[in-house]
Amino acid sequence: MTKTPQPVLALSTVWLTLLALAACAGTGASSPSAGPGPQAEAFPEGVLRAYAWQCTDGQRLLMRNLLRERAITLVLQDGEHRLEQTISASGVRYADAGENIVFWTKGDTATLERPGSAAVRCEELRAESLREDARLRGVTFRALGNEPGWTLEIGPQTRLDWVTQFGAERHTFAASTATVTPHGISYTATEDSKSIKVTIRAERCVDDGDVAYDYTALVEFRGTTLRGCASKLSAR
Repeated sequence: MTKTPQPVLALSTVWLTLLALAACAGTGASSPSAGPGPQAEAFPEGVLRAYAWQCTDGQRLLMRNLLRERAITLVLQDGEHRLEQTISASGVRYADAGENIVFWTKGDTATLERPGSAAVRCEELRAESLREDARLRGVTFRALGNEPGWTLEIGPQTRLDWVTQFGAERHTFAASTATVTPHGISYTATEDSKSIKVTIRAERCVDDGDVAYDYTALVEFRGTTLRGCASKLSAR
């Protein structure tokens, strides 16, 4: 369940944002979804393209997964660094060429080591990791809600993915039609006799964990309307 949304953007800003999104998404139902870009290569189930970390020294790290190259890029406060996977007895160890930066990961924890400094322990920020992964796959909006637990992604291009019943039920629509309305932007799609309508509104939304989002999502599917919170994932 999400808490009562409140408008957060001026009307002119909302219209400019929604018009731009509709233009990017395309408005023809017959428009095919573009194939994934270079960053959207196939990854094994459960492996993300990016991981976000909160460390005990206060810094936040972003790790991008270069799976084919057995390497990562690690975004630190002093910039982005490429680290290669090295041999380790436990977990996964990455290091740069001079062993000046070492990053160990094991499950949802990690350790950052740099010469002259004490090792820093980090924990994964799962929700942020999932958003960053979606961004790298070309997703425009990512929404989620409860009763039952569900997620929805729009993108790349006009593709729409709807996952509900806590992950047990999945529906993919190869192409959707985007329409700007006085209430927001709506996406409609039909495939194999299944239809879905998603409305994204520029309204502040707070989830059950008191996390605030800039957008509210309404999902109409099989005669039921579900409300959730959404993030707009602009390309970096």
